[in-house]
Amino acid sequence: MAENEDAKRLNQYKYSAMSNLVLQADRRFITRRGDDSTGDPESLAGRINLNDMGSRNARESAPAQPAAQDAQRNRKRAEPAQSARASGILSQADLNIEGLRYRPRTPATQATYTLINTLVAQKMGGDYGLHITASATDSILEYLKDQDLKDFDKKREIDDIVGVNLSSKEFNELVNLGKKITDYDAQDEDENMGDADDAGEGADIDDRQGVAVDFGDEDEEEGQNYEVRDGEGDSDDENIIEDPENVVEGDAGVEDMAAEGDDEDLVFSAPTATRSAKAGQEDVIPAHEIDAFWLQRQIGQLYEDAHIQQDKTSQALDMMSGLNEDGEEKQLRDVENDLMELFDYEHPELVSKLVKNRDKVVWVTRWRRAGEDEPARVAVEREMVQAGHGSILKELKTRQQGTDGQASGKMQFDLMDLDTAAGKPSDAEEKKEGLVGGLQPSRNINLENLVFDQGNHLMTNPSVKLPQGSTKRTFKGYDEIHVPAPKRKREDFETPNLPTTELPEWARIGFGSSKELNRIQTRCFPTAFKDDGNMLICAPTGSGKTNVAMLAMLREIGKHRNPETGEIDLDAFKIIFIAPLKALVQEQVGNFGARLAPYGIKVSELTGDRQLTKQQIAETQVIVTTPEKWDVITRKATDTSYTNLVRLICIDEIHLLHDDRGPVLESIVSRQIRKIEQTGEPVRLVGLSATLPNYRDVATFLRVDMQKGLFHFDGTYRPCPLKQEFIGVTEKKAIKQLKTMNDICYNKVLEQVGQQRNQMLIFVHSRKETAKTAKYIRDKALELDTIGQILKHDAASREILTEEAESVTNADLKDLLPYGFGIHHAGMSRADRNSVEELFAAGDVQVLVCTATLAWGVNLPAHTVIIKGTQIYSPEKGSWVELSPQDVLQMLGRAGRPQYDTYGEGIIITTQQEIQYYLSLLNQQLPIESQLVSKLADNLNAEVVLGNVRTRDEGVEWLGYTYLFVRMLRSPALYQVGADYEDDETLEQKRVDLIHSAALLLEQANLVKYDKRAGRIVSTELGRIASHYYITHKSMLTYNQQIQPSITPIELFRVFALSEEFKYIPVRQDEKLELAKLLGRVPIPVKETIDEPNCKINVLLQAYVSRLKLDGLALMADLVYVTQSAGRILRAVFEIALKKGLASVVKDALNLCKMAEKRMWPTMSPLRQFPECPADIVRKAERIDVPWSSYFDLDPPRMGELLGMPRAGRQVCALVQKFPRLEIQAQVQPMTRTMLRVELTISPKFEWDENLHGKSESFWILVEDCDGEEILFHDQFVLRKEYAEAEMNEHLVEFTVPITEPMPPNYFITVLSDRWMHSEARLAVSFQKLILPEKFPPHTPLLDLQPLPIAALKREEFVNLYPDWERFNKIQTQTFNALYASDDNVFVGSSTGSGKTVCAEFALLRHWSQGDGKAVYIAPFQEAIDARYKDWQSRLTGIAGGKQIVKLIGETTADLKLLGEGDLILATPQQWDMMSRMWQRRKNVQAVTLVIAHDLHMIGGQNGYVYETVVSRSHAISKQLENGLRIIGLSASLSNARDVGEWFGASKHTIFNFSPQYRQIPLELHIQPFTIPHFPSLMLAMVKPVYQSIAQLAAGQPAMVFIPNRKQVRATAIDLLATCVADDQEDRFLNANLEDISSVLEKINERALAESLSHGIGYFHEALSPFDKRAVEHFFKAGAIQVMLVSRDCAWEVQTPAHMVIVMGTQFFEGREHRYIDYPISEILQMLGKAGRPMEDKKARGVLMCPAVKRDYYKKFLTEALPVESQLQAFLHDVFVTEISTKTIEDTQDAINWFTYTYFYRRLMANPSFYGLTDTTQDAFNYHLSELIESTLKDLTDANIIEVDEEDDGSITPLNAAMIAGYYNISFITKSTSNHLTSRPSSCCKRTSRACNCLWISPRIKS
Repeated sequence: MAENEDAKRLNQYKYSAMSNLVLQADRRFITRRGDDSTGDPESLAGRINLNDMGSRNARESAPAQPAAQDAQRNRKRAEPAQSARASGILSQADLNIEGLRYRPRTPATQATYTLINTLVAQKMGGDYGLHITASATDSILEYLKDQDLKDFDKKREIDDIVGVNLSSKEFNELVNLGKKITDYDAQDEDENMGDADDAGEGADIDDRQGVAVDFGDEDEEEGQNYEVRDGEGDSDDENIIEDPENVVEGDAGVEDMAAEGDDEDLVFSAPTATRSAKAGQEDVIPAHEIDAFWLQRQIGQLYEDAHIQQDKTSQALDMMSGLNEDGEEKQLRDVENDLMELFDYEHPELVSKLVKNRDKVVWVTRWRRAGEDEPARVAVEREMVQAGHGSILKELKTRQQGTDGQASGKMQFDLMDLDTAAGKPSDAEEKKEGLVGGLQPSRNINLENLVFDQGNHLMTNPSVKLPQGSTKRTFKGYDEIHVPAPKRKREDFETPNLPTTELPEWARIGFGSSKELNRIQTRCFPTAFKDDGNMLICAPTGSGKTNVAMLAMLREIGKHRNPETGEIDLDAFKIIFIAPLKALVQEQVGNFGARLAPYGIKVSELTGDRQLTKQQIAETQVIVTTPEKWDVITRKATDTSYTNLVRLICIDEIHLLHDDRGPVLESIVSRQIRKIEQTGEPVRLVGLSATLPNYRDVATFLRVDMQKGLFHFDGTYRPCPLKQEFIGVTEKKAIKQLKTMNDICYNKVLEQVGQQRNQMLIFVHSRKETAKTAKYIRDKALELDTIGQILKHDAASREILTEEAESVTNADLKDLLPYGFGIHHAGMSRADRNSVEELFAAGDVQVLVCTATLAWGVNLPAHTVIIKGTQIYSPEKGSWVELSPQDVLQMLGRAGRPQYDTYGEGIIITTQQEIQYYLSLLNQQLPIESQLVSKLADNLNAEVVLGNVRTRDEGVEWLGYTYLFVRMLRSPALYQVGADYEDDETLEQKRVDLIHSAALLLEQANLVKYDKRAGRIVSTELGRIASHYYITHKSMLTYNQQIQPSITPIELFRVFALSEEFKYIPVRQDEKLELAKLLGRVPIPVKETIDEPNCKINVLLQAYVSRLKLDGLALMADLVYVTQSAGRILRAVFEIALKKGLASVVKDALNLCKMAEKRMWPTMSPLRQFPECPADIVRKAERIDVPWSSYFDLDPPRMGELLGMPRAGRQVCALVQKFPRLEIQAQVQPMTRTMLRVELTISPKFEWDENLHGKSESFWILVEDCDGEEILFHDQFVLRKEYAEAEMNEHLVEFTVPITEPMPPNYFITVLSDRWMHSEARLAVSFQKLILPEKFPPHTPLLDLQPLPIAALKREEFVNLYPDWERFNKIQTQTFNALYASDDNVFVGSSTGSGKTVCAEFALLRHWSQGDGKAVYIAPFQEAIDARYKDWQSRLTGIAGGKQIVKLIGETTADLKLLGEGDLILATPQQWDMMSRMWQRRKNVQAVTLVIAHDLHMIGGQNGYVYETVVSRSHAISKQLENGLRIIGLSASLSNARDVGEWFGASKHTIFNFSPQYRQIPLELHIQPFTIPHFPSLMLAMVKPVYQSIAQLAAGQPAMVFIPNRKQVRATAIDLLATCVADDQEDRFLNANLEDISSVLEKINERALAESLSHGIGYFHEALSPFDKRAVEHFFKAGAIQVMLVSRDCAWEVQTPAHMVIVMGTQFFEGREHRYIDYPISEILQMLGKAGRPMEDKKARGVLMCPAVKRDYYKKFLTEALPVESQLQAFLHDVFVTEISTKTIEDTQDAINWFTYTYFYRRLMANPSFYGLTDTTQDAFNYHLSELIESTLKDLTDANIIEVDEEDDGSITPLNAAMIAGYYNISFITKSTSNHLTSRPSSCCKRTSRACNCLWISPRIKS
C-alpha cells in the first residue's frame, strides 16, 4: 500500500497529470464518482447560489476518500441532485460515454438535446443502451451542423445512422431542433484548453469515466490492449516493444504463430489485471527483481565509469532513505529534486522509476545486503514492518517460498502444471484443526472495499496462453483472433465405454434406451455408482455431466431398495438437484421425472413460482430447485423435518461461485458440510461444472477426495469440438461499434451460410434487436444482391417458407421468413416460436436471430453460433453489463450438431477491451474467485438465526468451510490478506476481523446483539425476518427506521422503494416520457419527482399491480426485477410492523402484500381473485357501488339483477360461496385484574375448492386495543381442508391478552386472510358489562423463625420417620402448630417442591395420635398416588400400632372392600367421588375423620369439577354429621387462596399462602421464545438449544427435560445424541463406567432406551415397562446418567428432582379438537417443581422454551401466583345427575343448598364476569343461580334422565338412566346420546358398555 501512496503523491507533480492528457484507466479497480468533472469547462448557470458564496471556506481540510465513496452511494438515495448536470441527459450515465463531441451547456439546449435524443431513440427502435443513442444523436448533430452538406446528403447520412428512412416531415423536425442548439460551437473553444488536438479527439475523455488523471502510464498506445509475442516471454518483463514484423496491418494480415515451432503459443496479456490502481505496470518493479546490486546495475547503464557508478549508487541510496532537517522522512518532491540533480537532469525516466519504487528499492536493497547474516536480516525485517512496509516483505517472502502469490498481487496459473500451482490440496483440511479460539479482533475492516466491483467479470488471469495454431488478423474497425478446434487426445489408458449392461438390472431403466455410457460417464462410473464420496466433475457443456448425477442418484436409490422385493422405501430419503435457472430447473424436472418414474419416484420443481406444501414435499423424493430457494429453505428452521432426510445434493454449474450469485452457493455448501460434520449424517455432494483452471480449489471447498472424486475433462471432451473466433471492435464511437457489429454479422452470414451452407444462430440481447439485426442483414444482402447465396435454392423449402409466413402472427417474422431468416424470443407467441424451431431444425430457415432464452430453454444446435455484442441489461445494477460467463458458455454450447458436424464454430463479437476476458473464459483460463465478501454480513446473519453461529469463534469456524477461505489461503494478495496477517497460518486473525466487521454491520442494523468483548452474537427478531425473507441488512435498517405508527399506505410504497435491493436502478433519459405517463395513471400519489429512482420503483410496483403495459426493454427488465423482490420485501415489512405491534400499519402492509401477489387494488372487485371469473362480470361489478359484504346475502336471480346480467347470477353466486369467509365469536373471561382469557370460536362459512384454496388457508388473528393502534396479541391460524369440511367445523383458539386500568371500552379482534383481499372478520369485544375480579389478598409473609428441630414431634416413632433430617424447613416450621397441635382445617399454598408433603404427614401423625378414624389422601393424578403409596407403604405402616395403607383402583366393588380394610386410603378425585357419593348409606365413608387434598389448585384444571365436588362433599359431610372431619388443603401458591381456604372451612389464621418467589432452593428461570409454527421442526430446532443449556447451565449436574409426547421423547433422545457426537463428546452425559451398568442394560425391554442410556441419556414415558422406568429413574438418581427426558404425561409420576429442568415446548396435540393446546400453568409449575435437589443444590435452574406469542403469559404466571377458577359450571349436568341419583338433591331448594358448599359459589361474586354474571347485586346473584339450576334440570328432564314434579313443590326424582349414570359414572353427553339408541350399541369402553346394557334392558323391564 505504501508505494501506492507514494505513487499517488508523486502523480501530483507530473506534467501528465496536470495537463489534460487522459489515459485509459483501469476502471475495474477504481471506484470513481460518475459525476466528477470531465475536465471541460461548463456553464454555471443555475448552479450558483449567492447565499452560498464563500461557504466552502469553512473547511479546514479535504474530506478523506471513503467519504466520497459513501457520498456516491448515498447520493443514489438522497434528495434529487437538481443541478443541470445531474438531471437530464447529462446525468452520470453519460459522462462515461466516449467520443461525444457535443454536450449541452444551458438548460434550454439541454431540453432540446433531450428531445432530439428521444426522437432518435424512438426511430432506431431496438432497445439500445443510452451510450448508443447518445452517440447516434451526436453524429446526427455533427451532420446537421455541417454547413457544407446539402440537405439531401444530410438526410441520407442520417437515415444511415438511424437505420430507417425518415419522412421529410420528420427530417425537417430534426433540422429545426438542430437549429435550436445554439452552443454547439462553444464546445470547440472550450476544448483547446490544454490540448491542441481537434475538438473531437479532445472530447474523447477516458474510455468510460472522464476524469483527467493519469493513473500511471498504463499503456501508451490506447487501443492496443494486449501484446502478441514470440515465445512465452516472462510476463513480468512488461516493456516489450512490439516486433514490427509481427503485426501486419491491412485486411488480410495473418501471422501464423505456429510456424516457428510447436511450443510457442499465442499469449495475450492484459495490463489491466493489476488489483489496484497503481502506477503503470512498467514502472513498478517486482521486489524479487531487486537484489543487492540492482541499483548499481541501473546506474551502470547510464554511467560507464565504475567509480562514478559506485559513488552515485551510494548517494542515491542515501537520498532515497534519508531524512530531512526536521528528522522526518523526506517529501517525495525533495527526493525527486535531489535525484534529478544527482543525475544532472538528464535521466528523468530513471528518476521516475526510482521515486516510484523508492521504498522498495531502499528496503529490499538493505534486506539483500544483510544477506545470510540471520540476526541482521531479522532486524531489517522488523524495521520494515514497523515502518509500514510489511507488504514489501510479504512480496519477497511469497516469491521466495515459490507460492503463487505474485509480485503485484496477480495470480498466475501455470496451466501446464496445475498440480503444483494448486499447492497441497489438503492444506485447508489440515489447518482446520488448529484454531486457537478466543482471538480478539484486531481491526474493523470496511467490507465494501473488499468486494470485487466487477462481480462475475472479475478476471485475475494476467495473461492467456492460446492453443497452438491460433492466429490474429486486423481489419478496418476490428481485429479477429482465431482459435482452432482442439484435437481429441488419445489417452494411453483410455478404457472402452461401459455398456449399460454393466449396471445392475434395476438401475438400467434409469438410462432408458441408451446402450452405453459415454467417455465421461465411463470414467466417473466407479466413483459415482460404486462409492459414496463427494465428487466434482468439470466437463464442457453438453458432454453428459447430468448423467453422472443420475448415476449418483441411482446409487442413493439403490440403498433404499429392498433387494428381495425390489421395493423402494420412498419415505427414507430426499435428493436435491440445484440448477441455477428456472429454465434449467424445468428441463431437469422433465428429464429426471421421465427417467425415474418407473421407480415410483416423484420429481418436483421448487422455485419462487412453484411453491410446494409440506404435504407435497413429503410425497416428493427428488426436488429440483434453484440455489436461492434452497438457501431460503435451509435458512428456515421450519422445514428441518424434511431437510434432514436429504441424502444427496447435486449442484449443477458450480462454477457460478464466480458469479454474483456465488455467495448463495457458498452458503448452501458450507452450511451443509458443517451440518454433516456436526451431525455425522452422510450427505453426499456432487458438483458439476464447466472446465475451469482452479478446479482443485473448488474440489477442496466441496471436500472432494482428490484421488477418487475429482474428474477434470478439457475441451476435447466436447461432443463437437469448438473452433472459436473472437472479434474485437476497435471503433470508439458507440454508434459506429453497432454498425461495425452489424456488418461483421453480415459478412459472417455470407461466409458461413453463403459459401459453406452451414446453419447459424445469432444471439442478440433484446427482443427488438432480433428483428433489427435480421432485417439489417437481409436488406444489406438485397442491396448487394447476395440474398441468393443465403436462401436455399430448392423450390420445396421456399414454398414451405412462404406458406409458414402466412400462418404466423408476428409481423416481423412474417416479413423475414420468406428470405430464410427467422427470429425467436420469449415475447413471441408459443405457436410462432414452435414453427420457427421446427423450420430451423428441418433446415429450411438458415439464419435464426434469437435471444438467450433459446440457449437455455430449447435444445436447437447449429453449426455456427454468433454472439453479437456482449452487453446485456441488468436491472439489478441498473445498467448494461457484460454477459455472465454462464450465458456465454451456454450459448456457445449450442454450436456444433453432434450428429452431423465434426466441429462447431463459435464467434463472439465484442469490444476491444473485453476480448481478453472472453479469451480467458473460453480457453479454461478464467480462475474462479469467491464473491462471498459482498454478502458476508447477510450470510452471517442467516447462520446466526439458524443457531449455527453463536460466537465469534463459531463464525470463524464457519468461514473455514467457505470457498472464500480456500481462496484466501491460495492467493492472499488478491483478497487483501496483507502482511499484517503474516504468521497467521490458518488466517484465523483475518477471519476474526472479517466476522467482527460483519457482526458490527449487523448490529448497526439491529439484526443481532453483539458483545464485542466476549464475542457472543445473539439474533433478534429483525434478524430472523431478514434471514427468512432474504433481505439485506441495509434494507432492514431502512425499514426499521421508517416504519412508525403514523405511516400511511402511501408512505409504505415509499419505504418499499427505498430498499437497498434497488439502489442501482437509475432513471434513464429515454424512460422519462413513459414514466411520466405511468405516473399519471397509477392511483397512489408519489412524493418524489420523476428524476429520482425512488419514484421510478414506486411507479413500477404500482404499474405492476395495475397491470399496465410497458414499452422499453430496460423498463420491462426493471419491472420484473422490482416485482420479483416485491413479495418478500413486503412480507418482511408486514412482519416488522407485526413485531412492533402497529395495528394500522400491519393491516396496510398485509394489504400491500396481497396487492402485489394478486395484482389488484383494494378498490377493485374481490371477484378478480377468482381466475375463472369472466372479465365482463368483473367490470360490471366494479361499476356498481355495492359493498362486498352485501354479495353474500343474494340468491342467483337477485345477483343477476344487481349486476344487470341475469345469466351470470348463478355463476357469481357460486364464486361468492367459495370466498373464504369466517364467522367469529369471542368469549372473554378475566383471570386476574390485568389478564383476560379469550376463547375465540372460528367457523368457516365457505365452500372449499381445492383449486382455489389448496390444502389449507392461513389467517392472522389480531387483537387490537380500543383505538385500533396497538396489537396486543397476534397469531397465525391455519384452516385445513379436512377440518373445514367436517360437520363440527368450529375451531377453538384460546389466548390471553393484557388489560389495563382504567378499563378500555372494548378491544377489537380481527381475523384476516393471509392471501385473500377483503377476507376479514372483525369483532368488537365490548367491556361495558365486564367486571374485573376483586383484588387478590396479599400472601402470607414467611416469618424468619428458628427452624424447628425434628424432636418437636415428641414421639420416638414419629421422629424416626425422618432419620436424615435435623430440622424442618421454614414452611414446615411456620405451619407446624396449626397442623400438628390443633384440629383446624388448614390450607397451605407454596411452590412445588417446598416440602408440603411433610405438612400432610404432620396432619396424619396428629390424626393417628388422636385415635382411630380413617384418613383419606386425595391427589389428582394416579401417578402421584402410586408414588405416594410406595413411599408411605415403606415408612408409615408400622406407626401407632400398625396401620393399613391402601390405594383404590377404580372398580366400585373392590374399592368398597379396600375402604373397609384401610386406615389410610389413597385415591384420585374420581375414585373417591365414586365411594363418597353414597355417603349417606356407607358407614366407612362416614368414618373418615381426615381428608388431605393435595395439589388442590387442580380444581381449575381438567376434570377439576370432580375434585371440587369431592372436597365440597367432604365439607358438607362434616357440617351435616358434625363428626369433626378435618380437611387439609395443599396447593401451589394461589392468588385467591383466601377463597379456597374459606371454601372448605379454614379460617384466616390457618390459611398459609406463601409467595411463589419463595422456594426451598431458589430457581433461576430462563424463557426462550421460538417462532416456528411447524411442530416437528420446532422440536428439532429446540434440540441444539437444549444441548447448549445443559452444557452451559447444568455443567455436569443432572438435568431433566420435559417433552410433549413419547414419540418426540424417543426422537429427541436420538437428536441429542447426534448433537453430542457432533461436539466430539459422545459420552459427555455418561457419568458411570459402561461395565458397571451393562448388567442392568441387558435386561431393559426397550432396546432404543438401552442404547441411549449407554451414552448417558435416559428417557421416561408412559409406555415403558415398570422395570425400565425403575432402571432409568435409578440411574438418574444415582447420577450415572446426566440427562433424563420425560414425556409430559409422566410429569406427576417422576419423583426424582434434578438440578435443572428444561420444558421443551409447551404445546401438545389434542386429537379430539385437532389442534395444539398449551400446557396448563399448573403443569409447568409441576415440571419446574422438579428443579432443585434439597440438601444438595444452592440454586436450581429452569429453562422454558415456548412459542414467542405465549412468552408474556407464561412469564406472568410463573412469577406471580396462580388464579384458580371453578370449572363446575361447564359440567353441572354430570354433577347434578350424581347428586340426584344419590338423593342428595331432591328438590330445587336442595340444589341451592348444595351450591353453597361449592367453590363455584364463592367465586361467583368475586369474579362475576368469568362466570357470565353481569350484575353483582344480591337479586341478580340469586336470579343467576336459580336460572342456572332451572336450565340444567330442564336439560336433564328433556333427556329423560330425571323427572321434575312441578305440582309437588318441584321435587326431583331420578329415572332409571340417572341411577345407571350415577352408578357407572357416565357423562351427560354420552348419556343423552345413548338414550336415543334403541338397538344394542356397540361396546365402547367397559364402563359405558355395561351402562348401555342396563339401559337397553331397563326400558324392556318397565314395559
